[in-house]
Amino acid sequence: MTRWTLADLGDPVATGRTSEVYAHPGRPDRVLKLFHGDVPGEEVEAEAEHIDVAVRAGLTGARCHGTAYVDDRTGLVLDRLDGGSLTRVAERNPLQLRRSGRTLARLQARMHEVAAPDLTDVRAAVLHALDQAALSFLSPIEQAHTRGLVNALPDGDRLLHLDFHPENVIVTGDTTPADRAGSADRVVHHVIDWQTALRGDPAADVAATFLLFRDAELFPGLSLARKAVIVAGRRAFFEFYWAEYRRLTGLGHGAVAAWRAPALVLRLAWDIPSERDRLRAALRAALAADDAHR
Repeated sequence: MTRWTLADLGDPVATGRTSEVYAHPGRPDRVLKLFHGDVPGEEVEAEAEHIDVAVRAGLTGARCHGTAYVDDRTGLVLDRLDGGSLTRVAERNPLQLRRSGRTLARLQARMHEVAAPDLTDVRAAVLHALDQAALSFLSPIEQAHTRGLVNALPDGDRLLHLDFHPENVIVTGDTTPADRAGSADRVVHHVIDWQTALRGDPAADVAATFLLFRDAELFPGLSLARKAVIVAGRRAFFEFYWAEYRRLTGLGHGAVAAWRAPALVLRLAWDIPSERDRLRAALRAALAADDAHR
């Protein structure tokens, strides 16, 4: 069992909502993903299992090398990936926006070819989320409506990421034009952050990606001008992504729309204050739309 203190780690190299990433104190080829103290240990263990599934499927090269403890927090030791996100690739060269959107779609379509029968069913996860305090704003009628909607959705055993967006794809290798023309260095795409992985109908995962592109919070603290640029780029990226995923799989918009409310429930369970009011309104709108189509 590996134990460190925060003084052993230095400054984080990356920060997310539920964790921070640090350089490994003794292995330059590894990093420590250190979860915040309120993340239950069973969720950390589950992510380690999800990573093993993703590694076996060839979706990431960042293997998990066990658990470490820093003060009262739990972390995972992972292979270091030297590269930038798919978002950064597109930002550095807007001409890569189309290619990057298609790449995201191809990675997700490949993920959805993988069976993951041992993971938790996405429908069960949504029903569990409805019992959490963050969803207590729903009336008893709205709760019953949501549960009925979820129970009517199709079963599935495909690997779902449920936080799948271009920041969670790391690109390693040479991404210069020479590489694309046949350089010896090969570009590799690694899907990261498997904490939310479940199994089920691929349309559930696509609905979650729709939500992230269309509804999720932008990076806080941005100027209005910067937000406008990012919104425009995100919209174009999404259109390229969705056109390619639809072409590859034949999935229709109706199948994705059926998972809109469950995707909102899962996101609301994160209880992000800056998103709360907007997503609550979106969930109620999705339930009203479902009512109208019955």
